[in-house]
Amino acid sequence: MWFKNLRVYRLTKPFTLSAEELDEALAQKVFQPCGKQDLHSYGWVPPLGRHGKSLVHATNGYLMVCAKRQEKILPGGVVREQLEEKVAAISQEEGRSVGRAEKTNLKEEIIFSLLPRALTRSQLQYAYIAPQENWVVVNASSAKRAEELLGALREVVGSLPVIPFVTKQMPSQTMTQWLATSTAPDGFALGDECELEAPRDDGRVIRCKKQDLTAEEMLNHLKTDMVVRKLALNWQDSVECVLDHELAVRRLKFSERILDQANDRHPESAAEEFDVDFAIMTMELRSFLDALQKVFGGIDIRAKAISLADD
Repeated sequence: MWFKNLRVYRLTKPFTLSAEELDEALAQKVFQPCGKQDLHSYGWVPPLGRHGKSLVHATNGYLMVCAKRQEKILPGGVVREQLEEKVAAISQEEGRSVGRAEKTNLKEEIIFSLLPRALTRSQLQYAYIAPQENWVVVNASSAKRAEELLGALREVVGSLPVIPFVTKQMPSQTMTQWLATSTAPDGFALGDECELEAPRDDGRVIRCKKQDLTAEEMLNHLKTDMVVRKLALNWQDSVECVLDHELAVRRLKFSERILDQANDRHPESAAEEFDVDFAIMTMELRSFLDALQKVFGGIDIRAKAISLADD
């Protein structure tokens, strides 16, 4: 359950649904496995899995939800091979070439015939709503997957006015300054990984791992107008991560000290273990996200006005 990536969104209006009300809303779109002709299926499942029935797990005011995505696996090579065989057969039997529109129709027919026999692949997507802080935090490495969950959530609750985590200071510029001075703000320490990018018309990208980021060669790259796109950070010896230019948190790791706090509680059931882990994780992330917004100058209020106008 411990999140490994964070896509953070800010609620521009208070989230007022209780856990019970949210559970009732999610029940409108409970996950159903793919049918014979479905390419994919998406819906809500209990965060506790087989150990629970509720679609919402509430702890200390935080609301955990879980979406399940299932999709059919249709290897592109198999579809192309069958399409080529059909096209060749038509050309040979009818003595004509097959146009683009007809190829498209043939491809759709092939996919339709293969779907009932295709294997499926499933993925769970966790997120939690923090009404006190006006955050929605999604455990996703890509914006596309996070926004898919937000869209499904908005569909059942009616309205979910959120915007991505945006700060007054531009993350790339601020992190570049940290690297240029070989210092990080209070509570943070530079890690051993970064990604540098040159201006768009240049195209240079440098990725460093297991490197001393304070070395002279790093400063030389910055002198050529390269900026930080990703930077490994350690926060208070509690959290390690790679932060990118969009303030997406990747490869999130909690320290052994934090994990030991959960183990020391000695939960007696899967539900209790989930509850303890959830409580400790959200407590740490609350402080971590608060620290992040402070070191980047605070929330950009202008983004709020844009979101409300579009919502």
